[in-house]
Amino acid sequence: MNTQPIVESRRPSWGRLAGCLALLVVVSWGLGAFAAFPLMLSGEEEAVLVIAFKHVAAFEREDRGRSSEEMEKLPRHMRPQNPERSRTGKRVDTLLQVELDGRRLIEKTFRPSGLRHDGPTFAYEELAVSPGRHRLVVSLADAGGPEKGSRRWRFEKEVEIRPSQVLLVEFSEEAGLTLM
Repeated sequence: MNTQPIVESRRPSWGRLAGCLALLVVVSWGLGAFAAFPLMLSGEEEAVLVIAFKHVAAFEREDRGRSSEEMEKLPRHMRPQNPERSRTGKRVDTLLQVELDGRRLIEKTFRPSGLRHDGPTFAYEELAVSPGRHRLVVSLADAGGPEKGSRRWRFEKEVEIRPSQVLLVEFSEEAGLTLM
């Protein structure tokens, strides 16, 4: 009679377990070393102003909406629940301007995402600034100007910037531009 098991053992050997443990310890020590000495991309005497936003711009050209017959043909899970969200079309560009003490740091145009430029606009900018007391002015606007009824947000504030400080200016539709 054969006493061999039908399925061979899959338990790793003690050597393999010790090797995995050693690898885990080395990686943990490496991560600890990087955490103790963080990477500084800006100088110690500089501060960083970060502008980050996701903005859904107005439509430049709105595509025709679907008729009720077309909506009925769609599967139930693909029908828009909100008629406002069912609108599509090309969106306008978004303009960002940042001034520090009357000196323009950046003036940039951002295109909407998507193949047809119908998605939201995403932006992330880092600007090196000198420490001290400054007048910060940030404006965000839909391209086209006020004559086309475009929306505009403006943030203006006197800020005290310390060395190695990171200031974050972010945007939300409800609150507009805010400084954190």
